[in-house]
Amino acid sequence: MKLKTTLLLLPFALAFACSNASSTSSTDLEIKGKLSNTHGETVYLEQLSAEAIKPVDTAVVDEKGEFIMNAPVTETGFYRLRISDKNFATLILDSGQHLTITGDAQDLGNTYQVEGSPDSKLFWDLNQRSAANYRKRDSLQRSFQAFAGSLTVPGKTLAKKDSIRIDSMSNALEKPYMALISEHNTYLQNFIEKNPASFASLAAIQQLPAEEFLPTYIKLDERLFKKYPNSSYIKSFHASVESQKKLAIGTPAPELTMNTPDDKPLSLSSLQGKVVLVDFWASWCGPCRAENPNVVKAYNKYKSKGFDIYSVSLDKDKDKWIAAIKKDGLSWTNHVCDFKYWQSPVVQLYNFNGIPYNVLLDKKGNIIAKNLRGEDLEKKLAEILK
Repeated sequence: MKLKTTLLLLPFALAFACSNASSTSSTDLEIKGKLSNTHGETVYLEQLSAEAIKPVDTAVVDEKGEFIMNAPVTETGFYRLRISDKNFATLILDSGQHLTITGDAQDLGNTYQVEGSPDSKLFWDLNQRSAANYRKRDSLQRSFQAFAGSLTVPGKTLAKKDSIRIDSMSNALEKPYMALISEHNTYLQNFIEKNPASFASLAAIQQLPAEEFLPTYIKLDERLFKKYPNSSYIKSFHASVESQKKLAIGTPAPELTMNTPDDKPLSLSSLQGKVVLVDFWASWCGPCRAENPNVVKAYNKYKSKGFDIYSVSLDKDKDKWIAAIKKDGLSWTNHVCDFKYWQSPVVQLYNFNGIPYNVLLDKKGNIIAKNLRGEDLEKKLAEILK
């Protein structure tokens, strides 16, 4: 993974189902707040889910910087205490808890401290550790970009010696960059191991690539599902893990049949006998279009050795889809689309939430790798198509 092609993804994307909460007093959660630097702000408590942000309660901060909430909460889950859309604290709350929260009202997300919610404290610790690691990675990324930018003149071809210097810098920074990733992955695994029944571990595990750490996902799922069998959050996580298990390395790829640009059905299984890259993309996706030259390069290099591509688009507009295929030189013939955008069944079937995304299959249609980009794709193809 070269720094030249690495994109940093900061945590956390919570992809859980919505829950239903009643307003019975027996389930009330009490929050007592004491904030500094206040000006009579209104504080909002909201439940987080993939489908919506659900209002739970509000309170006005008094002249002493204090507020009290008695909020109806019926299940453990992810919530945020918000002053504005950019100024909030993320909490993991349960019914019947009595919390105290302090912090600077002008920078609540970075200054809050919470007592009375063990999972919220764990989540705070996780965020602090993760943010520190991501800042270090970002620093390396910025150093490389600054160096590369100093050698690049807009409108002029990069000199060969400068290209070599950029490659050298990339190689020099790659080792510490990958070391930071490895260090953080180890921390996340240890965090989950120490807190196997905590909702905070749900946030931790989302930073670990499922294809590489599937056993960790399975173990956490077993512990959480046992403790919270009726939780909508855990049910969603459980379904995701079950889907990942079906897409594990060595398992048969789910069948796909969609229409080509000339409206003829084309099945993925029809390509068995070749090594196939199932490539999910779209004409409107900038990172996909930026990655396409690498895919084209790999195809041209290995098509004579039994390599083919089955391109699945999440496009909505047929004309734009066809135009992008032509413009990007995607010369293989296996292009399909159902024009359902993110509502396409393939998204759930292959369990991805971002594109570009791909799955590499062997000649029997079994999964041998996932999400290979740039040089990583060529390296894998060189390994299996000797």
